Amino acid sequence: MKKKGKSSSRFPLLMIGLGVVILIGGVAVFGRTQESEAGKYDTFAQCLYDSGMRMYGSVTCSFCARQRELFGGSFEYIREIECDPRNAGNETERCIAKNITHTPTWIQEDEEGEELYRFEAGVVPLKELSEISKCPLVEDIVEE
Repeated sequence: MKKKGKSSSRFPLLMIGLGVVILIGGVAVFGRTQESEAGKYDTFAQCLYDSGMRMYGSVTCSFCARQRELFGGSFEYIREIECDPRNAGNETERCIAKNITHTPTWIQEDEEGEELYRFEAGVVPLKELSEISKCPLVEDIVEE
């Protein structure tokens, strides 16, 4: 005769608890994704593009990833030049010509690609990008 152990009676509770944890985690990730894709800096990012601001970076650069996070979904309006020759779509020759040694490096360029202003390499606060570019750092109203 087999004795019914305590572990078999706890199994359903364990599964319910695991399900709740997975559900809460999914909601948290989905909520964060929605927030970052909202595009609250679309107007600002478009102005940066129009003013000639370019970000020399790399998809594998952790500092570049942090810079992208500051813009959230609005980063789609930023022109990023890929400098790592190992990555697809790279413009290595352009990066060499601009003397890019670390990424991200923000450069404001005129229509001919001549340098107007260069930030020190690293993550640049949006406020500083705004001051140099003369683009107002406005937050767009995003409907949910």
